[in-house]
Amino acid sequence: MVIHSGSILLGLAYLVLLVTAMGLLSSVAILIARKFRLAVKVAVASIGTLVAYLVAAALISMVTPQRVINVGDSYCWDLWCMGIEKVNAIPRGQEVMYKVDVRIFSDANTVKTSSDDASVYLMDDRGRRFPLMQDPDVIPINTPLTPGQKINTTLTFVAATNAKHLFLAGEAPLPARIPYSWRLVTVFMDLHFGYEKISHKPTLLRVA
Repeated sequence: MVIHSGSILLGLAYLVLLVTAMGLLSSVAILIARKFRLAVKVAVASIGTLVAYLVAAALISMVTPQRVINVGDSYCWDLWCMGIEKVNAIPRGQEVMYKVDVRIFSDANTVKTSSDDASVYLMDDRGRRFPLMQDPDVIPINTPLTPGQKINTTLTFVAATNAKHLFLAGEAPLPARIPYSWRLVTVFMDLHFGYEKISHKPTLLRVA
């Protein structure tokens, strides 16, 4: 089963951004026409719409259950998708090495996609993080994918023996191509791996 990150808040976010941008442009035009009071009212209403959306999205996130994807299923962050196929746990004294076989594929029709600078890690039910171990013998997780392309690779992690209920999670910085003026808003929208900040809690892939 392939599960997508689509959220009604994502479509609403684009609508709110469009309305806000149109409102601010209108206020500038009105200001040029020297109708100062009306320009201020339009600008305040436009910004107020955006603020109201952000507050509503944050409240919804607080009450929305966290989504967990089971082994065998896949999840798509925007157009970049991943699913866990198999997990091998190898005891190593006070630690356990986890070899996580994953399938990565593109859900795009015309553009290339990748995980960009995203970092993945294991997280247990106590919130502890166990970083990805570098392995030059496997395909990198951030390999660019052409439309519809699929690759299989293995992610290696080392966790403490007392780490229970492990999940694969990730986060990513905002790409440099996103203008600074848009970045404050972008983190509230579910656009790509790591940006599920407000529209809903970050999705986790179950490992153990």
